[in-house]
Amino acid sequence: MSSELKGSKIPQIGEYLRNIGKLVAIEEVVPPPPKIETDYIFEEVEARCELKLNGEVLKHISTLNDFYGLETSVETAIKEMKEYAENRNINKDSDVEVVVIKRVYQIRKRALNRENFWSDEYVDFEAIEHRADRDLPEPIETIVWSSRELQ
Repeated sequence: MSSELKGSKIPQIGEYLRNIGKLVAIEEVVPPPPKIETDYIFEEVEARCELKLNGEVLKHISTLNDFYGLETSVETAIKEMKEYAENRNINKDSDVEVVVIKRVYQIRKRALNRENFWSDEYVDFEAIEHRADRDLPEPIETIVWSSRELQ
């Protein structure tokens, strides 16, 4: 052990330091290893609905998630955007276009020590806030429906 620390002298065993006390022992302490955390990587799907003009986004209409089951966001978004386009007379010949974009991405989550509200046979999970996308693939976005497809 070095007898110098940041330019200041370390006392010897038996020495008294005013307002600190008499040094009686020096121990090297090995810190415990850090707790190993387990990340669970989930894939999520969402559907983003947009109004476009010449490929440029004019308006973000909505974003739906898979609250009701796998890829239900896409099914619901297509149904809603067909109605949206029909109600506004937007068709394949219009200058504006309504699109549904399917976004598939992965996210890191950690298990919580509590029952999952939505599915009581599983534990609950919480998204990791710091670097949640660490070492995960980039999200994949695909246009799955367009008002230009209307007949």
